[in-house]
Amino acid sequence: MSLRGRIDAKCPNGCEPFDADVYSFIRGDTDPNLRLQLKARECNLLICDECEKPFFPEEPYIYFEPQAELLAFVFPESFRPKEKYWRQKMATDFEEMRKALGTAFPLTAEPVICFGVDDLAQLLDFEDFRGEEREVMEWVANDLGLSLYRVSPRFARDSDVPGALPYVPIGRKGVTREGVMEGLEKVLAANDHLESFARYLDQLKASKVGLPPASLVMPS
Repeated sequence: MSLRGRIDAKCPNGCEPFDADVYSFIRGDTDPNLRLQLKARECNLLICDECEKPFFPEEPYIYFEPQAELLAFVFPESFRPKEKYWRQKMATDFEEMRKALGTAFPLTAEPVICFGVDDLAQLLDFEDFRGEEREVMEWVANDLGLSLYRVSPRFARDSDVPGALPYVPIGRKGVTREGVMEGLEKVLAANDHLESFARYLDQLKASKVGLPPASLVMPS
């Protein structure tokens, strides 16, 4: 669940401070409306009681989406000049969170740092775009009778690798590099608009890179 806290909000125009409720911890998977507000740059947006101007308070918050292996520490834009300091603090706070959340926390999730509302909104937009393309691929793969190999969401995001890969099982080996290449070729023959999958197939053909790590998160 997401958590809210009471703060002493200070308008950037120098108006009299006032009490306000803002989110300090946001679960994107259980609070989809909040996720939409983040994408729209509206979450934690306050209206000054005195001048009636909108502003974002100088308060950090945490965004967590377990299925996407996404943990983001979101700091105000004004914190960016001291990025090194805040990265160190983020690492310390992350270890405390890992201990507190225990088994509810995916071991592969390492935090990312965002400054200002745009950083996180752009990250979520990118996630959704990749997710839509993946859904199209999965529909095509299912229609072709192919199997799916689910990639670690964090690795996929950081390495520009699709979050799921179609493959043709080879004997008793299950998923293999060759089977993935064959699966990608079949999918792209049916739909050549899947750009990230085409790029990854080119990468496999141009190198001897192995398969990306598998997801440790069970599909919802």
